[in-house]
Amino acid sequence: MDMSGFRIFLDTAEVDEIRAAASTGLINGVATNPRKIMLSGKTYRQVLDEIRAFFDGPIAFQALGRDIDEVCRHAREIHAMDPCLAVKVTANGFGLAAVKRLAAEGVRTNATLIYNPTQALMAALAGSPFISPFIGRARMTGSDGIAAIGTMRQLLDAWNLTETCIIGASIKDVEQVIQVILAGAHSVAIPFAVFEAMMDHPMTALGLEGFLDAAAQSGNGRADGARSVRTDEPAQTR
Repeated sequence: MDMSGFRIFLDTAEVDEIRAAASTGLINGVATNPRKIMLSGKTYRQVLDEIRAFFDGPIAFQALGRDIDEVCRHAREIHAMDPCLAVKVTANGFGLAAVKRLAAEGVRTNATLIYNPTQALMAALAGSPFISPFIGRARMTGSDGIAAIGTMRQLLDAWNLTETCIIGASIKDVEQVIQVILAGAHSVAIPFAVFEAMMDHPMTALGLEGFLDAAAQSGNGRADGARSVRTDEPAQTR
């Protein structure tokens, strides 16, 4: 799989945020979870239909269940809504067995809630094209999620498992984005606030204001070179 096509996933179910991010052309997919869907007050179907009105990239919805059959049943229902969806499956024992079964059926999965590097290895062996190790939640329990991603990448590379994309998830700030990528993640799943922060800096805003002021004073604010006319000048001086 060409990992370059999947770099930035927006981690939200808020359609207005997805629309704003998609308008930049800089996101490749959308990651949701049951809690985010619940907070939106909508169903999977409603969220999907609203997003598909303006975005045709992969969207991740979680398949739920307490055994292989329940997870597979829900995953198939999600897949039937849109074959381009990535069905999130919990990376535990029965979840990974479900991934193996679903992969054979052509259902695209995203093995999620990964903390242990061997969970990532087993998910890749099961045939999941996406895996999502959680960074922020790992740190809340005293674990080093960044180091874990580095180990996951080493494991996948060692066994030449090149068809699985590591998506660093549960990211809380721009610094974690940088650390996750340098550790070896192919992609990141980020909240809208982090997405916006990745394109901003106080000195950038300050510098732009200075450039705009200078251009207004020199008449170089227009591509044709025509000097801008200040509407607050007296008519006789224009």
